[in-house]
Amino acid sequence: MSNLSNLRQPIDKFEGIGISHDLHSKEREEIKSMVEKAKQEHIANEVDVGNYRFLVVGKGPRKQVIKHKRNNSSA
Repeated sequence: MSNLSNLRQPIDKFEGIGISHDLHSKEREEIKSMVEKAKQEHIANEVDVGNYRFLVVGKGPRKQVIKHKRNNSSA
């Protein structure tokens, strides 16, 4: 995963292929619930969720959700 930046030059043969971490189904559900909880807390503060991207960072018990403000051009 650390070498993904080397794939920025698109090759027609691999166009449309995505790469992501291989997660167990329990891990995927945990991440989904963490992101949903963060979105609900964000909505409770009366802020538009559409302008933010929620990401889970960290490993094991140190996982946390961060929010990134989206650029208007990429939203």
